[in-house]
Amino acid sequence: LINGSFLVNFFLKEDETSRAQTEGSIFYKIYSLFRNILSAVFSFFRLDKIFAGSIYKNTFIWASLTALMAPILPTKLMIVLSLAGFGSLLLALGCDREKNLRFSPVNKFIYIYAAVYFISILTSVDMKGSLFGGMLTVFFVLFAIVMENAIESKIQIKVLMFLLSGVGVLVSLYGFYQFMFPGKFGGVWVDTDMFASINFRVYSTLENPNVLGEYFLLVIPLAVAGFFISKNWLLKLYYMGCTGVMMVCLVLTYSRGCYIGILVAAAVFLVLLDRRFIILGILGLCALPFILPETIIQRFMSIGNMNDSSTSYRVYIWLGTISMLKDYWLSGIGPGQSAYNKVYPFYGYNGISAPHAHNTFLQIMCDAGIMGIITFMLIVYQYIKNLFISYLGEKDFEAKVLSISAMSSFMAFMVQSMFDYTFYNYRVMLLFWIFVGMGVVFTQYSSLKD
Repeated sequence: LINGSFLVNFFLKEDETSRAQTEGSIFYKIYSLFRNILSAVFSFFRLDKIFAGSIYKNTFIWASLTALMAPILPTKLMIVLSLAGFGSLLLALGCDREKNLRFSPVNKFIYIYAAVYFISILTSVDMKGSLFGGMLTVFFVLFAIVMENAIESKIQIKVLMFLLSGVGVLVSLYGFYQFMFPGKFGGVWVDTDMFASINFRVYSTLENPNVLGEYFLLVIPLAVAGFFISKNWLLKLYYMGCTGVMMVCLVLTYSRGCYIGILVAAAVFLVLLDRRFIILGILGLCALPFILPETIIQRFMSIGNMNDSSTSYRVYIWLGTISMLKDYWLSGIGPGQSAYNKVYPFYGYNGISAPHAHNTFLQIMCDAGIMGIITFMLIVYQYIKNLFISYLGEKDFEAKVLSISAMSSFMAFMVQSMFDYTFYNYRVMLLFWIFVGMGVVFTQYSSLKD
């Protein structure tokens, strides 16, 4: 009955005409014109000969370096690395007339979303204050296209998975160091009256425990996928170790939203991998209260408790933001903390001030209005649809597992996005769009070179 329903069949229907529609659009014709001019310029000045075999046009190196360094380097340096990635892709397109951007139905929504954010800067209540954050958002959103076109072979995916998992371990080890020597580090993100047993929440290189948890929501499913697709037992042990280390560090963030997110990721991953895991998962959930430390159980039990200052703080901010959006739903107020702080105080409850809405979906609507949130939800819909179609249609086990991992990390991140503004940290925002680009490549895994 479910498999035969209209909604399910509509969701699973491939976009057969979208490529033809895309290639017939005015935007594709503008791109083709730009592409031809770029190739002509490179050919005229012999730049294609100068850069032949150059490392500068190897987009995979620069895009991968951006992905690996995002949790470690500050935002300004990540802008430089991202620019190198964009420049490398332009060089590759200019030097090779046969190279074209990879097609995916989700791409058009990524371009529209970036355009909507750019327009939101111009309509901001504080255009000067919105300029940096808005342009950075546009820039990092479009990096999904760079990442998508950087990966050209299966071995590149496996190398990137290996390195991303390794960097996750390095980030975790620094988190463990913070946990062992909390006196050397500042930061209080816990209601000490309610959680007296929690002395410190680790944040490693990402400045905030919730942000660190969001990073792990993206990387951990990828490491688990590495375990399942690896044929070498040493690699399996490596990915198992990476997953274990990152999971422990995720626990030490004490981020309740990320706890729920990783449980959702595990449920999606295991159920899609093998339905028999449903029974194992139910048994595991029943066993959790008996094996988890008391501090973790307390954090879970406090979800929705208005006596917790963190919970009540978020609820009041959500109410104030919704009240504000009744007046600014059409165009939003503009990206960035400056614009938010200029308007939100007039709508805030109980005199509570806040840098953002503590909910990604509300914040996107604040930034870019109704068109911003509609376009973002279209990205979510199309991305999950493409991954699910790939999962059902692929016969290759590796391709299935990679599609499952991308769905798992994406859904986990969306769950946390309901409890926090997950794009507040620009480096995590960049990583999110990098993983979106990787997910698009996963849907075309079988067509890649070995």
